[in-house]
Amino acid sequence: MRKLYFSRNSFAQGARIVRDAHNQSHYLLVGRWGRRQDALSLYAIQGELLAEIRQTTLGLLPKFDLYYNRQNVGSISKTLGFWHEMLYVRKLRWIIMGSLNAESYRIYHGTELVMTMRPVVTTNGEAFELAITEPTTEPLCICIAAILDHWQKPTNRTRTPVAKKGLKVSFGESNYTLTPHDKVAQHYNCGRGSH
Repeated sequence: MRKLYFSRNSFAQGARIVRDAHNQSHYLLVGRWGRRQDALSLYAIQGELLAEIRQTTLGLLPKFDLYYNRQNVGSISKTLGFWHEMLYVRKLRWIIMGSLNAESYRIYHGTELVMTMRPVVTTNGEAFELAITEPTTEPLCICIAAILDHWQKPTNRTRTPVAKKGLKVSFGESNYTLTPHDKVAQHYNCGRGSH
């Protein structure tokens, strides 16, 4: 089982290099998210295109198609239940078990383990460690890991202490500050009295 590492959600800076435990570069993941038909492409370090992820739908439950050797081999989409435990990769018949909060996942094909993914800190900074059982599945595993990382929100990584005057709560891609009810009433009354 080989372990591979890639930095966490760093597409703002461009490409991600996927390295092994000896810091040897093996893959290059490039592309962007956010719009329909956007794609990420995984290349061997020598330049050969190995796999792609194409975003096919937007919204709260986006869908991504997986391509291996330029052929559609599966699809993955966020489901309402995914926040808790399980996700299914169609066509490949892989089951992803884990949690956005725990940031660690296991992928199975039936009862056989395909990959584990967990956050680690390396000499290059925060990264995900992918322990992949079969070298032939590495490109697809890296693509799925990129999707899972994309679904991780920055608030999951940078937990801030609870504010004294309100509670910071994270829901999906947005942060909301909840203010205690008595504070809202005081603020409302203060604003009302000044008119």
